[in-house]
Amino acid sequence: MAELRFVKIHDYLWEIPRTGGMRVPARIYASEKILRELKEDQAPQQAVNVAHLPGIVKYSLAMPDIHWGYGFPIGGVAAFDLDEGVISPGGVGYDINCLTGEARVLHAHGYYRTIAEIVEAGTNDPLCSYRFAVRRPESARIIYRFGETPRTRVWRVWTRGGDTVEATEDHPFWTPQGMVPLRELRPGDRVAFCPFEGVPYEAPSSETILSPEAFWEALRQLGIPDRGRRYRQLVRYLTRRGLLPLRYDSPALPLLCKLLGYLLGDGTCYRERNGRIRLVAYGRAEDLEAMRHDLEALGVRAARLRRRRRRHRVQTVYRPYAFEREEVSLHITSRAFALLLVALGMPIGDRTAQDFEAPAWLERAPRWQKRLFLAGLFGAELSAPRLMSGHARTFATPVLTLTKRAPFAESGRRFLETLARWAAELGVRTQAIEARRELLATGERVRWQWRMASDPASLRALWGRIGYEYNFRRQHEAACALQYVKYKEQVVRQRQEAVRLLRRWRAAGVSVGEATRRLADQDINRRFVERTYYEQRGDTPRIGDAVCSYAAFRRERQNGQEPLGCVWEEIVRIEPVERPELRVYDLTVDHPDHNFIANGFVVSNCGVRLLASRLTYEEVEPHLERLVEMLFRRVPTGVGASGALRVSKQELRRVAVEGAHWAVRHGFGSEVDLEFIEENGRIEGADPAAVSERAYERGADQLGTLGSGNHFLEVGYVAQIFDDEAARVMGLFPGQVTVIIHTGSRGFGYQICDDYLAVMDRALARYHIRLPDRQLACAPLRSPEGQQYLAAMRCGINFAFANRQIIAHNTRKAFAEALGMREEDIGLRTVYEVAHNIAKIEEHTIDGERRRVCVHRKGATRAFPPGHSQIPAAYRSIGQPVLIPGDMGRYSYVLVGTEQAMQETFGSTCHGAGRQLSRTKAKKVASGRHVAEELRARGIIVRGASIRTINEEIPEAYKDVAEVVEVCHRAGISRKVAQLRPIGCIKG
Repeated sequence: MAELRFVKIHDYLWEIPRTGGMRVPARIYASEKILRELKEDQAPQQAVNVAHLPGIVKYSLAMPDIHWGYGFPIGGVAAFDLDEGVISPGGVGYDINCLTGEARVLHAHGYYRTIAEIVEAGTNDPLCSYRFAVRRPESARIIYRFGETPRTRVWRVWTRGGDTVEATEDHPFWTPQGMVPLRELRPGDRVAFCPFEGVPYEAPSSETILSPEAFWEALRQLGIPDRGRRYRQLVRYLTRRGLLPLRYDSPALPLLCKLLGYLLGDGTCYRERNGRIRLVAYGRAEDLEAMRHDLEALGVRAARLRRRRRRHRVQTVYRPYAFEREEVSLHITSRAFALLLVALGMPIGDRTAQDFEAPAWLERAPRWQKRLFLAGLFGAELSAPRLMSGHARTFATPVLTLTKRAPFAESGRRFLETLARWAAELGVRTQAIEARRELLATGERVRWQWRMASDPASLRALWGRIGYEYNFRRQHEAACALQYVKYKEQVVRQRQEAVRLLRRWRAAGVSVGEATRRLADQDINRRFVERTYYEQRGDTPRIGDAVCSYAAFRRERQNGQEPLGCVWEEIVRIEPVERPELRVYDLTVDHPDHNFIANGFVVSNCGVRLLASRLTYEEVEPHLERLVEMLFRRVPTGVGASGALRVSKQELRRVAVEGAHWAVRHGFGSEVDLEFIEENGRIEGADPAAVSERAYERGADQLGTLGSGNHFLEVGYVAQIFDDEAARVMGLFPGQVTVIIHTGSRGFGYQICDDYLAVMDRALARYHIRLPDRQLACAPLRSPEGQQYLAAMRCGINFAFANRQIIAHNTRKAFAEALGMREEDIGLRTVYEVAHNIAKIEEHTIDGERRRVCVHRKGATRAFPPGHSQIPAAYRSIGQPVLIPGDMGRYSYVLVGTEQAMQETFGSTCHGAGRQLSRTKAKKVASGRHVAEELRARGIIVRGASIRTINEEIPEAYKDVAEVVEVCHRAGISRKVAQLRPIGCIKG
């Protein structure tokens, strides 16, 4: 900030001249006082960054309520030429949330890297994400990386299992209620936790595993004749798919590792009568579909799943037995791919009746590639986590069985010994490799059993570092079993520490009763203290009933809604992180549910309407308490709030096109409302096909809800009139009761921004756009990406129009119920509604000529002048109404637009007070106070989703809106009409 030079244009306007790559100057509307405060912020630098964008015209502008945002500053305005300019989601509204650099991010191939390493090294390996609709893990590509000094408070979260992560207060975590920001979480809340941690990443070498020539030699050894250039055709097929030549650093190798491992367990490779080689995998349908997905990623086709009922009959020397089951199989039709796997170590024919070894080339592979092979085999053959018979808290020994006919038994032993050695590299200990001979009618066979150790350290390595691939059930069971093992270890450590303390206290003469009292919060009872004081106890005490049974733990941690491979883990502590030179990082992934796993934790448009009544403050004041309660009941608030109105995806697509018209058509309000909404409550050009399925999922139950943060519904009254004529035209009079509704498109609009940020980030290279900040990700307006985003954003705007229309309808119902009056007698009518975060195609004067431009308003309000055709006919004599909310303890304002705003700011002005304290700082200021009671003493009744919500929104968190409005009034970009004082407020 120190290097920015502010040139004074007049008392309320400052310019930052063009330097470097700036295409236009940056201009900021501010008083001397506001400017001094801004010089301590980074928001002016963001206004400078916006000035670098292609096609920007005249100025990069910022209103006096400016503060830091994502890419564009909040309070920013910029217009772009339609032919040469761009459109940017950051110019409409978006937030970023971060993790500290040590967070270990899990990749789809089962290894982890720190988020700092991913960001700074620019790696592109796929991450592990969760698809919310099916609760299953998927791979997701990184499309955006970000690192900076934290702008909000950083917190460390501790779980009951002893796991931790550090993140900024806005970072969302997956909870049973959906994604919730860290600032909303408290001890006792639950979050989705993936206990599988994987192994550290090691860069693979470029050494060749299989060359085309070695592949040819393998074909010759298999006796496959080279008729009609067959070898060349096979090699060409594999080369096109990146499967030959095959090296340790080949992108295809990770998938080949786990495919080969699984097929060696639950697959078969055989020759047909015509000599063709076939591959078949057996398993559960959902697991085989995951395998099909990986095959498609390699460019290999697989036939549809086959299902059949099979009767099996086994004849032993003692007695025959039979059973029946459904068999599901996946047939891999590519001959070339089958031969590739054979060349890598897949045996052809009956594996029990031949010698084969573990693939020798894996000896030189990094541990994470060996882990993929083992996990594939374990998914097919390793026993699932289970308790020992007759035990409620102790797990049985994991066992992998391999059967061989007697003549080939030794190769089976060697095979398992090699696997045991690789598993030992990952921390899994072997208890024994044992043989049991069985005599069948067809001859003698040897059943080898690899019995792994069942101590906690070995089980943690098995289930937390290797795990199961292509077996969702075992993967999920292992997650819960692993977390239970960690939970038991936590109890043991606590009790060991308690023993050390008790020995010290006994020596110091502390009584049994006092010692018991001191340890009461650790579930240490008097009997434990007495036995430690008076009996010989070892350093590792038995835990006994201090640990619940595994069955009880499983019921507590799983409710059928957790993602597969995860458990619901309880938060036990949240504490601030204070470290000098702390940096935080974030990633955006190309995935519909935008999430990834860090340290095991699954981590992932607004506007305002003014209603005016026929009632006065004196008439409403006696009913105020009941009125606020009725509003709180009828208008859902808070993060993830869902309203009584739930619509199907098909119906939501109609909402995205029709906006407030859809709401009126369904009985929410009347046609009269539409006349006084920007764009008459429906912006044209919305295309529901441009919106993702995830956005529709998030918006399905959010119509008619306020949401969280600074969104609110406020009952107030007209306290002061500044412009009698404008107030008369708008129907405002002193003492009149009013309602301000401030909310937007909720999760629906946020998801649209989230989706298109990824699209824009990819577009930067395609259109050769260079930016000073990647948060400004954009695409040319005329490009397919730009047009798609514009169409999707308009869907979000229409959702917001419908949302506020439904809230207005419910507000009228609440007034009638609370006051015991008819709605028509209360007369709550829409004065005006205007959007705050929007990009619109408008006509403005640029360099003396009229041109169509795309105006981005982020936390800014349209302020068109008298006579403009796009404002209601009833207001054309005074100009467009401008609604400026303040804070819940002071006042809000009604203004009108001016001709000067059209000349200087593309018809724009401020949108509110502007935040000056972070939510964390606001809560610190509010600590120990009863904010709701303080406001009640001033005649203001406040209800919030929680006490912390009210504390985060204390009046001191915002600039004095009177000062912000005064700057706009004196600068001439809007004109004051009325001041509104709050008397009741509900907050999200």
